[in-house]
Amino acid sequence: MTTDDRTDGQQAPTPLSNASAPAIVDTLAYPISPDYVKSWTPVRGLCELIANALDEDHDANVAWADGVLRIADDGPGIPEEGLILGYSTKTNAQIGQFGEGKKLACLILARSPGVGAVRCETVGYGFVPTVERRRLLGGLIPSRSEQGAEVLVYNLYRTDRTRGTVITVECPKELADEAIGRFRALSEPGYAPPAMPGTCVLTGDPGRVWIGGVLVTTVPGFLASYDLPLDDKALQNRDRTVIEAGALRDAVRAILAASDAPPVVDRFAAHVLAGEKLREAEQFFSGVILPRARAAWRTWGRAHLPAQTFYTSPGNEEAALDLKDNGFAEVTARGLAAHHQRALMDLLGVEIAHTRQRRHYEKTRDKTTWVPERKLTQEQHTALATATQLVRRGIGSFALDQVRVYAESESSPCADGFYNPRSGAVAVHVDALADRSRLLEILLHEAAHRVAHLGGGRWAPRWDYGDRCRGFEEVLGDFAALLLGYLADGAKLPDAVETPNNEPPASRVHRSGADDPAVPVTRRELAHLLIERLPHALTAGGFADAKDMVASTAVHADFWRTLTNPKPAGFRAQMGRGRAWDYDKTSLLADAVGVHSPVVWLAYNLCEGSMYARRREQWGQPGPWAKQMREVTLRACADLDALGGAYAAQVPALRALLTGQTPAPTGDDCWQAPARTLLALERHRLGLDAQPA
Repeated sequence: MTTDDRTDGQQAPTPLSNASAPAIVDTLAYPISPDYVKSWTPVRGLCELIANALDEDHDANVAWADGVLRIADDGPGIPEEGLILGYSTKTNAQIGQFGEGKKLACLILARSPGVGAVRCETVGYGFVPTVERRRLLGGLIPSRSEQGAEVLVYNLYRTDRTRGTVITVECPKELADEAIGRFRALSEPGYAPPAMPGTCVLTGDPGRVWIGGVLVTTVPGFLASYDLPLDDKALQNRDRTVIEAGALRDAVRAILAASDAPPVVDRFAAHVLAGEKLREAEQFFSGVILPRARAAWRTWGRAHLPAQTFYTSPGNEEAALDLKDNGFAEVTARGLAAHHQRALMDLLGVEIAHTRQRRHYEKTRDKTTWVPERKLTQEQHTALATATQLVRRGIGSFALDQVRVYAESESSPCADGFYNPRSGAVAVHVDALADRSRLLEILLHEAAHRVAHLGGGRWAPRWDYGDRCRGFEEVLGDFAALLLGYLADGAKLPDAVETPNNEPPASRVHRSGADDPAVPVTRRELAHLLIERLPHALTAGGFADAKDMVASTAVHADFWRTLTNPKPAGFRAQMGRGRAWDYDKTSLLADAVGVHSPVVWLAYNLCEGSMYARRREQWGQPGPWAKQMREVTLRACADLDALGGAYAAQVPALRALLTGQTPAPTGDDCWQAPARTLLALERHRLGLDAQPA
C-alpha cells in the first residue's frame, strides 16, 4: 500500500480521457438522480472505492501519480450481483455494510466537476460511470421534458483480466491525499482493525474517531483519538460521517476503561491531576474494573505520587489540615465531578482525607521508641531489676513477665508506663528509673492490669482489666491489702518462685494453613513456594513488605492471605473470602512475586475441580467438571502451552481431568499430580529446589 507524495507537478499528467477508449458493448442505467446524496463529497466517493478494495485485499495498492489515483486489489473481482444496488455479502470483518458504496461513489465522482474520468476494470469486464440524460424504457414513459432525465450509466466493455479489480480516477493530488489519509491501513504498515472494545490512539491530532481504521468523525476537545472495531460499524450513519453521541460515549468509555497501556494511563492521569477537564465521553474512571487495568493505574500512582497522599471533599477540610501538618501531600482533580474524583483516587490508591487521617493515627497511635537494655546505665539497670524483683516477691512471679523501657510512646500510657495485652509485657518510662518510689508505683499499677487480664495465683482473669474498671480496681486493692498484711505482720517478702508462663488453651493455638494437614498438599506447597520467593520479589520490586507489594497490584489483600495461608478444599465463606478464584487477579500477584500465573492458579484451585458448582453429596463423583471450572482451567492450559516444554506436557493430564476421563475422588489427591509437578518445575526454575524428577 503506497502513496505518491510528489508535489513538483512538473510532469504533464496523462488523463484517462486521452487514452484509447474501450469498445462499449453494453450499458447499465441506474434510475438515480445526480442530486442523490447531495452531502457526499468527492473525497467521500473516493473513500468508498478505497474501502471496497481493502475489503477484498488487505494489501490493496492505493497510489496517486500523474493526475490519476489508482486503486488496485487482488480480489476475486466484481460479480454480476455486485452491480445491484443494495446487494451485499459483507461481514462484520469488512468495512462495507449496505451494498451501496461503489454505486454511489461512481455517481458522486461522475457528477463532480473537479474530477475527471473514472474507469473500473475487473474480472472479464470493465465500465466507465457517467451521468447521462436518457429517456427510460425507450420513451414509453411520459416525461416532463422531451430530453429525459439525468441518471447514472455504466458503459460496459470487455477485458481479459482474470484476477483483481483496478479503479482509476482523474483527480487532484490534494483530493487523493485527503481520501487516503482517512485510512489507517494506508499509512500504518501492518495495521489490523482492533478487537473489541477498540483502541485508544495517542499519536497525531486528538479527537479523530475511526471505525475499523476508517475515519468517521472528529470530536473537538477529546484528549485522544479512538479506533472502534468493525463490529461497531452499525453505530454510524449510512454516510459514515456521524456516530450517535450516546453510542460514541459508551464506545470511548469502554476503550479507556479496558486499557492497561501505561501511555494511556499517563496521559489521562497527568491531565486530570493538573486540574484540566475532560469531555463527558472520556470521563471513564468509575468503569475501570478489569484487574490489569486497575493495576496499571495503581502502578502509575505509586510511581508519580508522593508516598503519603490524600484528597479532600467537602466536610474533610479539618482532616486535610491535620494531615498537611503531619507531612502529607494533597492530590486534587478539580476538573472532575465529585464521583469521578472518588473513582480516580481509588484507582490511584489515594484515600480521602478523613480516612487517611484515621489510618495514620491507627498506625502511629501505638508507636513507641524503645530504649535497648544495652543503652541503660548501670544505675538504671540495677533500679529496674530491683524494683521488678520486689513486685514479683510481693505479688507473685506471675505479676510481671517482660519489662521494657521506652523513651517516647503514643500508646496513651498510664502516666509513665503501660501494659500491652497483646504481648503481656509491661513498659516503663526511662525517666521513672531515677525515682525508686515512682518506679515501684508504676510497676504495681501495670502489674494489676496484667494480673486482672491474665490471672495468676489466687486471681482469675477478668474482662474488665482497663483503667477505671471494677476488675482492675479490685485487683489493685487486693495488691495493697496483701502488701499491708506483710507490713502489719512484720513478715519478710517471700522469695520469688519462677513459674512457667500460662499457656493458652490448645483450642486457641493457630496453625498456619501452609502446615495444616487438612489443607490439600498442592495448596501447602504453593504457600511455601510463595513465602520462600517473597524476599526476592520484595528486593526486585523495591517493595517495603508483602502488604506494599500486594497494594501495587490493586488486588485485595485477601487474595494474598488466602494463597499464603490456604484453606481446606471445599471451604466456603461469605463474600468469597478464603478463595483465590479470579484468574486475572491471581495472575497479577503471581507476576509480582515472579511465579508463572497458571502454576499459581492451578496449584490452589485444581483440588476444587470435582467440587466446584456441585452439591456436597456430589463432590468427587465421576463426570465432566462444571462449565466455569473447565473454562478457567482451559485458560490456564493455554498459558501452559505458551510456556512450552515440561509445563505444556501437563496439559493432556489436565484436560483428562476436565472431561472426567481421569477420576478425581475427594479422598485421594494422586490425581492432583499435574499441579505438584508444575510446582516442582517452578521451584527448580526459581532456584529453590533441585531438578524435579
